[in-house]
Amino acid sequence: MLLDRGFDTLEILDDVTVERLFFRKSQRITSEADFGRVLSYKCFSCKGMFRLYAAPNELEILRFGVSVSTSCGGAVVRNRLKRLGREVFRQHQHEIPAGFDYILIFTTKKPKIKALSQKQAKSDLVELTYHTVESSFLAMLAQISKKITS
Repeated sequence: MLLDRGFDTLEILDDVTVERLFFRKSQRITSEADFGRVLSYKCFSCKGMFRLYAAPNELEILRFGVSVSTSCGGAVVRNRLKRLGREVFRQHQHEIPAGFDYILIFTTKKPKIKALSQKQAKSDLVELTYHTVESSFLAMLAQISKKITS
């Protein structure tokens, strides 16, 4: 069903059909228990300052949550990062396997690159663009999809 996947189709003119993508409340992971369940499943992928976790859910729908570490900056920066993450999910939700919960975590701690200072990592996060977050998200999603299917 299209509505469960966050789609609505609107016919604007005779031959033009436009898809409206939504991020519905039913698709959000908000409770601490759900975050803990996904994190404890330990199926994740890292790319730079991003980490994407996945876990199966019993709901057979796709759900998504975002977490931003306080070390990433002030409230303005953290809220911007959350908006970027949610927008990438909203735009690509039709490409993501249903029946799973996903959590995207932004952090200044880079797992394999220790040469960068905390200040440099913060400035990298402040300068993030939609396309950077999108390409990292899709790459991590491909890695997680391989783990899930194998």
